[in-house]
Amino acid sequence: MVLNSSGAHSALFDAELTVKVLGLIKKNQPQTWDIFLRTANKSDTETIFKTEKMFTLAEYHFGKNYRFVVAPLHPKHCIHPIYQWGQAFDLKIDPIPLFDMSISELKSAIKKLKFLRTIRSNKAPIILDASYGLQVEPYSNLDPDLIKERAKLVNSNEKFSQNVLTALRETAEEKAQFDSQVDLLAEETIYKKFTPQKDTALFPKWHAASWKDKLILLDKFEDERMVSFGKKIIYQESPETLPADMFKTIKRGIAERILSDEKEKWWTCKEFYFECDNLRDRYTNEKDEKKLKFLDEINEFVEGIQKKYEQA
Repeated sequence: MVLNSSGAHSALFDAELTVKVLGLIKKNQPQTWDIFLRTANKSDTETIFKTEKMFTLAEYHFGKNYRFVVAPLHPKHCIHPIYQWGQAFDLKIDPIPLFDMSISELKSAIKKLKFLRTIRSNKAPIILDASYGLQVEPYSNLDPDLIKERAKLVNSNEKFSQNVLTALRETAEEKAQFDSQVDLLAEETIYKKFTPQKDTALFPKWHAASWKDKLILLDKFEDERMVSFGKKIIYQESPETLPADMFKTIKRGIAERILSDEKEKWWTCKEFYFECDNLRDRYTNEKDEKKLKFLDEINEFVEGIQKKYEQA
């Protein structure tokens, strides 16, 4: 069967095409369809990793498929205490040396050996029969009976599973404490904190307003990040709308970031000039006049920005 895809990339057509593809899978590969539905909701997924002793967890990273043969931790202690996701042991690793480790040693081993696989139960993980993973390296190089024995040891060791969860809890709490002590920029918190519903409801009105009214409407936002973003948008698009002191504050903040001499999380003028000089040496040796001319143009542009903000 050939599907007509000439209208692809329109929302309605893509949705209809997806339904047709799924229909073909259900009709021609009913077993695959049933396997897919097993993890369609969180509770069913949790039932799987609390009851099954060993299975294959399939994951995709940068478009490449990976298969991991895993054994869930003890049924009473197999869910991350903070993030509430399932935890399974990668059976290519020998679990026995880990059983007698302290919590501190386990924290280090989790990071170094990467023996845990996370099962994101609310994201429809791909859980297959163990035989699928046993076909690929490194599992295909191991004795299947040895893998089954490792799974049994992990499933039945309640104390080990408890210690693993304690190590995961401490690591998550340390990370949270560290994050709270770091001064994050507003744009770095977009995915860490939701915007209040009241502020979200104001967005259409703010976007439709004149620049002068946009500035006035900023007082109605509860989230300081939205106020900060709003001021910067006005600064870029209608700087004359801002009061002089507000304009200077925003400009000074930008200057401090782009003119910094430290190694920052963003590109500074100093970093740009360093990289530009390296590329200039390279293209000079290659006698690439076109790229050298382009570098000169970019360099001139950055110099203009630097000059503008040096007096902030």
